Amino acid sequence: MDNEKTVRQPKQKRSIQMKEKILSAAMQLICDMGFFETTTNEIAKAAGISIGSLYSYFSDKDTILAELLERHHQHFMSVFEVLSTEMNVQLYSENLHEWLRRLVMKLIDLHLSVKDFNRALSELYYAKPEVAAILDSHEEEIRRAVLELLRENVSRVQADDLEAASVVIVDFINALVDRVVFKSTSIENERILDVGTDMLYTACFHKEN
Repeated sequence: MDNEKTVRQPKQKRSIQMKEKILSAAMQLICDMGFFETTTNEIAKAAGISIGSLYSYFSDKDTILAELLERHHQHFMSVFEVLSTEMNVQLYSENLHEWLRRLVMKLIDLHLSVKDFNRALSELYYAKPEVAAILDSHEEEIRRAVLELLRENVSRVQADDLEAASVVIVDFINALVDRVVFKSTSIENERILDVGTDMLYTACFHKEN
């Protein structure tokens, strides 16, 4: 998604607002129509600007997608910022099971808030290798954050191989979140969340005294 065109780096409030309008319009169109069916002309029209104005901020559709991907990633990394607050650190120490449940609930809420965009990204993952590479790097950053949590509390982890454990935990949580967000079932989501949290806790951590 590299580009050689010179584009504007907005600093003034009006320019920042213009860029936000472009990104917002692009995200909505990608959710509604899909990335490949969305054109820069349609994005400009939806944003209420000229195509020339759009190209002063983004050289092409791919650079718009690249910025949306980075914002999407930061949206999810905010979970770890929330969980690192003093209150949540205390909860992690005193009631790891409840901490895990809140982590999964927070991720479910975040996925629901951008559900259509997540679905579009799932399709792009297999259609655009550069998107797959970005998403894989984002997941690796999340895995490293989980690994750091495990290393800080190694005495509570059942596995000796913390790196492998971090992969299993991330994959398990992703599967649990995807089940709740994207798939319908006759079983209430609350029951799936409860059992999923119990299984994750029992499989990965020593029971608290």
